[in-house]
Amino acid sequence: MELFSAFWQDATSIGGGIALAFIVSLSLGMAGLAVLYCGSAVVVLDRFARVARRPLWQFVSGGLVAVLGAIVFLQLSRPELALQPWANWRAGLVEALPPVAGLVAMAMGVVWGILRLADPARVGALLQGAVALSLAAVAAARGVAELPVAFSVLLSLAALGLLFRRRRRSQGSMPIRERRLWGLALAGGVGAAAALLPPGSLEGVGTVAFYVLALTGIGVMLGLLPFAMAGMIDMRGSAEWFIAIRYLVARRRQVFISAITAISVLGIAAGVWLIVVVLSVMNGFEQTWRDEILGNRAHFVVESETGSFEGYSEILTQIGRVPGVVAVSPFIDADAMVRGRGGEIYGVRVRGVDPARVADVTRLGRDMVSGSLSNLEPPGRGADAEGGQGSAAAGPQGPVTPGIVIGNQLASAIGVDLGDPLVVISPFGGPPTPLGPSPRLARFRVEGVFRSSFYQFDEVYAYVTIPAAQKFKRVGDVVDGVEALTTDHYRSRQVADAVKSELGYPFGVRDWKEFFPAFFQALKTERIMMFMLLTMIMVVAAFVIVATLMMMIMEKSGDIAILKAMGAEDALVERIFALEGTLIGLVGTALGVVASVAVTHRLSWIQDRIQDLTGVDALPASIYQFSALPSRLDPLQVGAVALIAMILSLGATLLPSRQGARVEPAQGLRHD
Repeated sequence: MELFSAFWQDATSIGGGIALAFIVSLSLGMAGLAVLYCGSAVVVLDRFARVARRPLWQFVSGGLVAVLGAIVFLQLSRPELALQPWANWRAGLVEALPPVAGLVAMAMGVVWGILRLADPARVGALLQGAVALSLAAVAAARGVAELPVAFSVLLSLAALGLLFRRRRRSQGSMPIRERRLWGLALAGGVGAAAALLPPGSLEGVGTVAFYVLALTGIGVMLGLLPFAMAGMIDMRGSAEWFIAIRYLVARRRQVFISAITAISVLGIAAGVWLIVVVLSVMNGFEQTWRDEILGNRAHFVVESETGSFEGYSEILTQIGRVPGVVAVSPFIDADAMVRGRGGEIYGVRVRGVDPARVADVTRLGRDMVSGSLSNLEPPGRGADAEGGQGSAAAGPQGPVTPGIVIGNQLASAIGVDLGDPLVVISPFGGPPTPLGPSPRLARFRVEGVFRSSFYQFDEVYAYVTIPAAQKFKRVGDVVDGVEALTTDHYRSRQVADAVKSELGYPFGVRDWKEFFPAFFQALKTERIMMFMLLTMIMVVAAFVIVATLMMMIMEKSGDIAILKAMGAEDALVERIFALEGTLIGLVGTALGVVASVAVTHRLSWIQDRIQDLTGVDALPASIYQFSALPSRLDPLQVGAVALIAMILSLGATLLPSRQGARVEPAQGLRHD
């Protein structure tokens, strides 16, 4: 038995090591693919940009990129505009467009100078080295210097393999590919060496490297992309465009290649469609839960670091004067237990609120299924929280029991309904006994039942008036905090900070996102992981594009040889096959975006048809609180998915296009 236990422990350790090695290898492979495809896409864009000739198309392309850039800037910097009228969004776009257009013009000017004056090979080598060095420095600053070191080792091994093969073949000069590998390996090693610097210097190096990467990305997106778009438009009617279209729509013997091309288009389209639909559904769930949280809680809460505080009327006035604050409501909390008809005990959070104000900052008034908040505070009512069994407070017409509003889940659990008495128990503060202080009992009358979409709120929270809660806690005229509603929950953090500056010490603020940080972080992590996994579909489709172009080059080697014998340059042949891959990516991406938008808008209809066919309720309302799949299209996410699809499509064309450009006329015509 001991031998078996020792064997099992060793096997578990070995399995854990293998799993860790697999995860590290997978991470390195994904990072390497990302770098490879991005670099290849930039090279292909450079090929298209160098054939741009007409200033009109350059101007139009630059204007289109400027408009798209302004829209992205607005979505990132002012997301609240998405909830406001179209006139406000248009005014924001008009305000953001001039600076973005100026940035695009500056980037295009720099790129124009590089395209016209610099050698493409040297620019490419310098750009690759700078990006590799910056990425390695950023990784070192983030504490993961092992990644660039591993990349440098792998690149060095690949370069050594090329070196040994060159020596074995007695080749003298070092080819460009080998020089690039050595340069990238050196850049990665130098960047990773930044981890040896002191913490202060390392942080500065990481910041500089990040800005280098940001400037490179801005230059590519805002400067190189407009020229590449103009170049593709200028190629219409050229020999490259004519040959690329003829090769894509092959006839007779090349029907198999056309079928593979269609599969590539469908693969890209399926990847885009699936990612956008899944992300839209996840966005819908997040928005639904966020709306429910915002409905049950205010946008931010003001609390004192010293605990409960007096003079809250003045605090309410100060908070209400801050721009962006719509409504405020004080509250006081107390932990308690309730006893049902059968003697069951449940823990609850008794919250004292102002019935006239709380409905302005939360949805409590709209969530009432029976009774009303106004019944909490009729004339003459007060809390009964004296020791022992308690006694009713004296009202104008005799003793009156204070009112309480509870959730429907709690009401069902303890078996009470509107108008029934409810005993609330405080664990501390009762008369002393030989075994310690006894609990205090307070009698309330159920004056309302609410139902929200959050089970936790319905089961835990109970609402009374502030005087009733103060008497229950045996405190003076104090509150625990103030809830506030803003004009826009996206800007609640900024408004909360303004309130904090207005009130000063000892007051602090908590934004709505801080109430459930783990929940929203889990949603974000799940969305990122789902995005990365589904992106593999488009990666596979990109590999199919590579295979399609390689087979096409093998099939058309004779045509390529004739073109080169007639004087066609290598760059022209490269552009032919790069254009084919780009067209495949464009068509697939467009189909995927259109399909995803159509499916997302008809998601409820599709769900109903599936439920009719299977007879299974996919989303029981009793469990999920809603019966239809929620969805929300995010334009930024759709644009990001389309951009990744085009990067993969462009990057997949570099290797086959260069392979086709290397076909020699004599070798290509040998078998024809």
